[in-house]
Amino acid sequence: MASGNKTIAKNTVFLYIRTFITMIISLYTSRVILQVLGINDFGIYQAVGGIVGLLSFLNSALSAGTSRFLTYELGTGNKEKLKNTFSTTLTVHIILSLIIVLLGETLGLWYFNTKMVISADRFSAAAWVFHLSMLTAIISIVSVPFNSAIIAHERMKIFAYIGVVDAILRLAIVFLLTSGNIDKLILYAVLLLLLQLSLFIFYVLYCKLSFNESKVNFFL
Repeated sequence: MASGNKTIAKNTVFLYIRTFITMIISLYTSRVILQVLGINDFGIYQAVGGIVGLLSFLNSALSAGTSRFLTYELGTGNKEKLKNTFSTTLTVHIILSLIIVLLGETLGLWYFNTKMVISADRFSAAAWVFHLSMLTAIISIVSVPFNSAIIAHERMKIFAYIGVVDAILRLAIVFLLTSGNIDKLILYAVLLLLLQLSLFIFYVLYCKLSFNESKVNFFL
């Protein structure tokens, strides 16, 4: 019991530290990115690339549900059912991501081309942001089962480190935008995609090295 209480206390501390640090960095990053991109491009990114932020709420709900299923199976001690549960949730998230990209690249693209009011000189850049943001959203959704596995196994130290590193790298991306003559709006979307892809690769590698249930194919 004492060991369990100690683990809970440590996990709570890690989560509080993660929340505090990421909140401070995110607040500063929001101010700097507005200055770097400018009001017009910042507004375009929020309107066109906002799908990533919108889906973050969906990801939170999916992560909570997936973690609950994995935690339950961990409690039963049935490794085969745990592996099947992880495989099923991964399959569901892949299918969901495909549905989202299908809707985004059809209805979403139609809305973007016909309804959104974007200046002609920034329309091409906005289109790049739209497609890059769709890719970022897909990777984010497919990452959920791996992120949930880390939470289910109570690896809160790793979870906290990932959150802090993510926030720091997002700030670094903003400062990278100040160098070079590349379109800052497009570069910002590209770098965020690469960041999300890097985090996904880390999630997959860490889970496959640490948790037996994640050593499965993507589909049953």
